[in-house]
Amino acid sequence: MNIYGIGIDILEIKRIKKLKKKTIKKLSKKILTNLEYKKYKKNKKKKYFLAKKFVAKEAVSKALGIGIKNGTILNCIEIFNNSNGKPKVKLINKKNIFKKEKIKKIHISITDEKKYAQAFVIIEK
Repeated sequence: MNIYGIGIDILEIKRIKKLKKKTIKKLSKKILTNLEYKKYKKNKKKKYFLAKKFVAKEAVSKALGIGIKNGTILNCIEIFNNSNGKPKVKLINKKNIFKKEKIKKIHISITDEKKYAQAFVIIEK
């Protein structure tokens, strides 16, 4: 395995909980893909859902070596679960920011507890 990049991120969930409803709605529309937003709307633990998506996308952007660029990249990274519940990553290259030819596979692990959400990513080339 040749490693292209490694990324990690952690977030204290109370940072999301402190946000006003209007700000959370704006944030969710900015960082989530259409599919993720539909799932978010149905989710009973919206703040935990949003926190986990944010750290996962931040970790992916770090592993890619491009950062979040003022948030414009976050809605181009889709985090979903396969049929067994394993988290997966899909890069949506609508802004031509991903060099997909270098990326073979993206491994991701996401966790949350009462206070924190965390994600770790390894990208193979």
